[in-house]
Amino acid sequence: MRADEAEAALIQALDAAVVADLPCLRVIHGKGTGALRTMVEALLERDPRVARFGLAPSNQGGTGVTIVEFRG
Repeated sequence: MRADEAEAALIQALDAAVVADLPCLRVIHGKGTGALRTMVEALLERDPRVARFGLAPSNQGGTGVTIVEFRG
């Protein structure tokens, strides 16, 4: 996916996770050039529903996966 396509998909995934009352969400953006990871981080930084986020441990995807935790 390109960043603009991925942004719409990420917003939908965040909305669905919040509606389902999930405590966290794993966003798989891959390693590539880093453009998707940059977009994911920028979107998560400005979303008030997000408590914190960070890269997954290396055995769970490392720099190719961002784990999002929601506010309670």
